[in-house]
Amino acid sequence: MPEPEELFERALLKLRGGAPAAPTAPPVLPEPQLTTPTDAIARCRDAWQQAFDAYMEKNARKDGSLAEHNAKEEAAAAYRAAMPELAYWCGIRDFIACIAYGVLIDAIPAERTGQLLYAAQTALALLPASPSPDRRPAPHSLVLSFPRP
Repeated sequence: MPEPEELFERALLKLRGGAPAAPTAPPVLPEPQLTTPTDAIARCRDAWQQAFDAYMEKNARKDGSLAEHNAKEEAAAAYRAAMPELAYWCGIRDFIACIAYGVLIDAIPAERTGQLLYAAQTALALLPASPSPDRRPAPHSLVLSFPRP
C-alpha cells in the first residue's frame, strides 16, 4: 500500500496534470534549540518592548494616546512574530507559554487564543510519542510556522 505522502503527491499530479516529480529526500530540519518557557517568553517580551520603544521614538510628536495605541499594535505584531515554531516538543511547550503570557499583556487578543492553542495541539499530535524535548521529528512530520505580520 502506498504511503500517505505518495498518495498526496499523486493527487497533486492529477490536479496539476503534470508528470511525476523525481523523488526527493525529506528536508533536513535544524537541530532543536533547547530552551525553557522563560527564555521564550523573554524573547517575545523583548521583541514587544523593542517594537514599542522604536515606534514611540519615531512618532513622539503624535497625540500621546494615539501613538501609544499604535505602538502597542506594532509591539503585539512583533511579539507574535517572535513566538517559537511548532516543530519540537520544547517549541510547542514554549509556544503555549508565550500564548498565555501574550494574553496577559494584551499582545495576543483573547479571541485568537483558541486558534493558537488548536495549532499547538495539532502540532503536538503530529510529533512522535516520546516527550523528550530534544527528539527530532520524523522526516515526514509537519512543521507549522505562521506568516510573520
